[in-house]
Amino acid sequence: MSRCRRIVAALAALVLVFATEPGVRAQTLGQTNLGWQQRFLGIIPLVKPDPKDPVVVTVNGTSITAGEISDYAKTEGQMINATSTQETRAVWKDATENLINRALLLQEAERRKVTIPAGEVAQRARDYQVSGGEPSVPGAPDPQLLEGVRDSMLIEKMLDQEFSAHHVQPSEAQIKQYYDQHTDLFVKDPGEVRIAHIAVKLPSNPTAAQKKAAEQKIMKLYAEAQKARDFAALAKKESEDPESAAKGGDLGTFRPGQLPPVVDKLVFSTPVGHTTQVIESNIGYSFIKVLSRQGETYAPLGEVKAKIAMTLLDYSEEDLVKTLLGKLQKSAKIDFKPVPGEKKEQSS
Repeated sequence: MSRCRRIVAALAALVLVFATEPGVRAQTLGQTNLGWQQRFLGIIPLVKPDPKDPVVVTVNGTSITAGEISDYAKTEGQMINATSTQETRAVWKDATENLINRALLLQEAERRKVTIPAGEVAQRARDYQVSGGEPSVPGAPDPQLLEGVRDSMLIEKMLDQEFSAHHVQPSEAQIKQYYDQHTDLFVKDPGEVRIAHIAVKLPSNPTAAQKKAAEQKIMKLYAEAQKARDFAALAKKESEDPESAAKGGDLGTFRPGQLPPVVDKLVFSTPVGHTTQVIESNIGYSFIKVLSRQGETYAPLGEVKAKIAMTLLDYSEEDLVKTLLGKLQKSAKIDFKPVPGEKKEQSS
């Protein structure tokens, strides 16, 4: 087997990536990266009123029930592919916060006397049904769907007015600055990358203790690599891959598609001089440093200008919505109701 094929074969087994710093995984839970449009417009809880459905929280007197939160959380969980118990709990909490904020935005829209013609609401509700948001039925949408769609449209119109008043459209200078600062996002041809790694191996059929010891060692080496000026020296001394260790961990150069997909994605998204996350497999642990790149080409500004403008617009809108919600929350009366088996929480 050639040297290159041996390297690729070794890396192919290292395909399970995990976060290398404490808290990285936990940090993503409850932060579902849904935009304001999805949070406050796209997900509409359609739970029929039920006197047995317990009220979980009131927002300036407006009730939010356990059924509404469950329905919202179910849709949100499907959108982000939440599967674990921890993720499901985080989605429930996020759903509660989103419904509270949706209520605040709706109340503000009504305070500003925003209105939507009934015909527009009916058309949007029919579009919602056809798009799969609600099973299509003959005749007009039911009153509950009409009310939910109307609420979303009121919030949308109110926020559009807010965006217009604050001139959220990015300027030419802002677009150019973003392009200059994020050229790595606009690579057309990544060229080739030279990489090195440090590996800690596992024996066949390792015990739990052996796996724990290997993981602790790779984490220690990873931390040292972030501080070390000479990655090659550290690799020569500590890496358990003898062939590459003798060369300071150097694995050579690769073009896209020559490495296993997960490794390929990692190294081509990691800046020069930085290390990837730790990669785990049944043969051990490893992390890779990107030594250099060459031959890469970038899309010209004109080709990506519209995309950048949309990105900056999204950032500006998110910031403005967050600022508005902060103001509304300060003056709001938000009461959490006692739920069987849970302690009462209250904020105002």
